[in-house]
Amino acid sequence: MSHPDAEKWNGRYHQDGFHWLQNKPRSLLQMWLPRLPHNGLAFDAASGVGVNGLVLAQHGLRVVALDISEVGLRLARQLFTQEGLEVDTAVYDLARPWFPAHSFDVIINFRFLERATFPAYRRALKPGGWLIFETFVKTDAAVEYPDHFLEAGELHEAFADFVVHFSGREEVVRNGRVYKTTDQLVAQKLL
Repeated sequence: MSHPDAEKWNGRYHQDGFHWLQNKPRSLLQMWLPRLPHNGLAFDAASGVGVNGLVLAQHGLRVVALDISEVGLRLARQLFTQEGLEVDTAVYDLARPWFPAHSFDVIINFRFLERATFPAYRRALKPGGWLIFETFVKTDAAVEYPDHFLEAGELHEAFADFVVHFSGREEVVRNGRVYKTTDQLVAQKLL
């Protein structure tokens, strides 16, 4: 029996994989990339086709990409291979996360929310490690899937004991209209 999210994302990547590969890395990541270490281990959570993880690999980091979609990860491996870079991938359900303590120098999480990852990320980051997190925030009480949206201030509160370098909000515009809004956080785990 397959996981419903895996079926959904496998279908989307199978049908529109080329489109997904054309996506640019998140601007938040590109803006903060110069501050990130040039070596070490990075974790790309819910990586999809790996366009964000690729930027980290090009920067010099070894990348571990996890996603529930095997099709997305297959496309990610192709993308990395075309660039002459390596990536470690695994199909993984982040609803039940476990990562070794103090393993990652960088964790990125874009447009994915699973609250169970908050303590797992805290544990998995090395002291001084970087967290770059951007996901949708609830701006309307009548959202269809409320568990997929942060409450206002929730992300900042979850990592309040980190050194917060940036905390902000960005509107996602489609066809000239605000489609959704994201909360963003760039923070470092204290030494």
